[in-house]
Amino acid sequence: MAKFNSKTVMAPMAAFTMACVLFVYTRSSIQTAKVNAKINREAQLREQKLRDREMEK
Repeated sequence: MAKFNSKTVMAPMAAFTMACVLFVYTRSSIQTAKVNAKINREAQLREQKLRDREMEK
């Protein structure tokens, strides 16, 4: 049976921690990108509506 000491435990623990950090970072980045895209779409629609109203005059 393998001996458990700081050398055998630290590398897997660090790898797991890095994987968790990467997962959280990826999820939050995707969520932020979705929110920003929605805000930009809404702003573009508002600008288009203003242009359409100006063209009607």
